[in-house]
Amino acid sequence: MSTATVAPPVPGRAPARPWNAALYERLRAWNYYRSADFGSRRDLRLDLLRGFCIFAMVVDHFGGDSWLYAITGGNRFYVSAAEGFIFISGFVMGQAYRAKRDRSGLPAAMAEALRRARTLYVATVVLTLIFSVLYLYTDIALWTGRDFGLGIDSPLEIAVAAVTLHYTYHGTDILAMYTLLLLVAPLGLLLLSVGEWYWVLGVSWLWWLAYQFYPEEASIPWYIRHGENFPVAAWQVLFVSGHVLGFYREALGKRLAQFRRLRVFLVSLGVAVTLALISLAWGAESGVQFGFFDIDPNVLNESFFKVPLRPWRLVAFMSVAIVAYTTATYLWSPIRRLIGWLMLPLGQAALYSYIVHFFLILLVYNLAPSFALLPWELSEAVFTPILQIAVVLLLWVLVRRRVLFGIIPN
Repeated sequence: MSTATVAPPVPGRAPARPWNAALYERLRAWNYYRSADFGSRRDLRLDLLRGFCIFAMVVDHFGGDSWLYAITGGNRFYVSAAEGFIFISGFVMGQAYRAKRDRSGLPAAMAEALRRARTLYVATVVLTLIFSVLYLYTDIALWTGRDFGLGIDSPLEIAVAAVTLHYTYHGTDILAMYTLLLLVAPLGLLLLSVGEWYWVLGVSWLWWLAYQFYPEEASIPWYIRHGENFPVAAWQVLFVSGHVLGFYREALGKRLAQFRRLRVFLVSLGVAVTLALISLAWGAESGVQFGFFDIDPNVLNESFFKVPLRPWRLVAFMSVAIVAYTTATYLWSPIRRLIGWLMLPLGQAALYSYIVHFFLILLVYNLAPSFALLPWELSEAVFTPILQIAVVLLLWVLVRRRVLFGIIPN
């Protein structure tokens, strides 16, 4: 009578326990790499995260009291949706132009970048002129308010400054930055294709560093009126870094596989949670502060100053980005079921969503007085989030229906 042979345990590995086997398999089933979406040509995790950035920007661009700011940061946290939107855009473009180069050659990829720059240039100029005309020749309520001003009195000067990208209206400054970066993208593609990535990253980070100390001298190629919130010299570092990482994504993925991902995730999560606690401590209306966060608020605000992208703000962005991307990877299935229906369409039509949301906010601002005629009264804490959710859903409907997709770039 033969006896069954029991395989010896693998050294250094504990045998699977019955009580956690089911949970382990469920967690594995939620993984992005085990989902049907993994075979898609697009990385849907990036689309979902960029869609969340669009959602956050729409919400944050409304003033008022809203519980949604606890989710989006309200543009008061130490990292905002703008950083994620710009970085992901660069990353996705890096992937796309690498694929275009591999399929059709480097000249075709360079030409595609220039065509994209042309599209963004037209969108920037047209939007700038539309909002400038609305400011000059109408009395409608504008997003930034009329106290913001244009800084230019002559309509002809406005037109010339807009066409030469020396002037933008509030909100179109990001589009102007994209346009300028894509104009030099062909040179970047050439350097990346021959392996000279360190020149691309080196120039980008040195340019960012110079702006931290000498902002006027580092304002290359020129000063853009109303572009103070997103100076090209500082914010290009997110786009360019994302572009390089996207271009070399496959090679980087193999190298990063050697690191302990759980350890990196836990460190990033710790940084993100610490920043959230600091934000809550200093933002408390009662003035309550945690004793172990004995920091001068002026030093704190300067260390995370958004406009020049201070170093600690980049650290905050990196930690939040790692946590968000890792979470989307390992909890993909439940996240997609919960919010994928909303975030994925917005993220896949990111440029369209960004442009259209300005007009939706303009519409709401001018309809707001009509809400006062309703037979019931709502507090600001109730009314504002309802309005924000309504605008997000309206934007989602426009994207799903592909309204004006042939006119508004995507």
